[in-house]
Amino acid sequence: MTNATVADLAAAPASVRGGQQLRLAYKGGEKTVIVPRDVPVVTFRPATDALLVPGARVLVNAQERNGTPTAVRVLAGRNGFAPPM
Repeated sequence: MTNATVADLAAAPASVRGGQQLRLAYKGGEKTVIVPRDVPVVTFRPATDALLVPGARVLVNAQERNGTPTAVRVLAGRNGFAPPM
């Protein structure tokens, strides 16, 4: 896996029927990728437990500690959106 930074963002060429064209820069090079219009692009940011309401869609990362699953991270969707995992 290589981490990259979005160096440039533009509308995708009409020949690919919409979406976004991303130029990704990473150590040792760059790559241009097309993200179709129907693909959700999300970001993660800190939040409070106010997002944890009945019916909220969540993803819980856990580790076993002393024989008990323990939550390490909780991802919660916002405004009806489900975490993308």
